[in-house]
Amino acid sequence: MPEATIIKQHQGMVDSHQTFSLGKEGFATAFSDRFDRLLPFLERLSGARQAALGLDGSDGLGDLNIPARMFGEDIVPLWRWKPGSNVAGGDRVAEIRLGQQYLTLALRTDIDGEGDIGFDVAVPCPHDDECTGRAWAPAYSITSLYRALNGDLDDDEDIVCTVHGPNHADDQDDEDTPGLEERDLEAVHG
Repeated sequence: MPEATIIKQHQGMVDSHQTFSLGKEGFATAFSDRFDRLLPFLERLSGARQAALGLDGSDGLGDLNIPARMFGEDIVPLWRWKPGSNVAGGDRVAEIRLGQQYLTLALRTDIDGEGDIGFDVAVPCPHDDECTGRAWAPAYSITSLYRALNGDLDDDEDIVCTVHGPNHADDQDDEDTPGLEERDLEAVHG
């Protein structure tokens, strides 16, 4: 390409970016930092939330609203309620699955005796690897679900097994605890 053509194109680019040339042509210059952008942004987010809740006349997320609020809307496509499941003592059961991996969750409708809701996630029994009961740990967020699937909650102190009871409970039989007899003798004999 001839050098004169390159110089002409470069000068045209410079002229097009100079605001004073637009003013000469009758245009007003406006920069994005002069516009109120927060209001339309919040309006869009508010509209999306109203739609998710069904407050815009639609069905919204329906019975997926609670899981979406607790774990985030990204979990909704993986969420499946399991009608008729009895694995959670009469509470509503759901499963999230992706490929071969899945988690079972229970919707608890009175976690504190005052009607507050929450979820428990099924985890292995911390007392017995061959336990036939169900063990549940509280699931407070998407991080709890990650930790449950990763095995990080397998010995959590908040686990409750339907057969063995709470994990690390004071009234739990400690006969299988290694070194217990030696510690008792040391405490007696000093």
